[in-house]
Amino acid sequence: MFPPGFLGTRADLLLDLVIVSLAGVVPAVLYSWRSARTGSYVRHRNLQLALIAVLTLVLGIFEMNLRAKGGIDSLTRESRFAGTWILDAALFVHLAFAFSSAALWVGLTGLSLWKFQRPPRPGAFSSAHRFWGRLAMLDLLLTGASAIVLYVIGFVF
Repeated sequence: MFPPGFLGTRADLLLDLVIVSLAGVVPAVLYSWRSARTGSYVRHRNLQLALIAVLTLVLGIFEMNLRAKGGIDSLTRESRFAGTWILDAALFVHLAFAFSSAALWVGLTGLSLWKFQRPPRPGAFSSAHRFWGRLAMLDLLLTGASAIVLYVIGFVF
């Protein structure tokens, strides 16, 4: 579906773009967090909604590409770790973070859109939002870190 990537690994172009985009997602998430900390709640909300929309689109295309190519086992069959517990563990850890961060992030976003006033400003839900938002941000950063580990194990080695 996609041509070979540009990072010099066995990954295709889409996978290379997803991995490189992690370098942009991390600062965007941190900037959004900083916006909330400085009272720019509308900017924080808009950045979060934009990040969710973009990541949903990219991950949807990625998932279709992954399925079209026969799944992760098919893509990583040339790895020296193919069929080993190391690759399986890296995939399991990454998927655990990916699913939990998606559930936390989407759930918190939906609840926040419902609970906060328009325009958003601190209220009774703020302390819960702050706790779950920090947890979701940490989970999202761990999803990115585990994706990089999985990429290296599956496509570099």
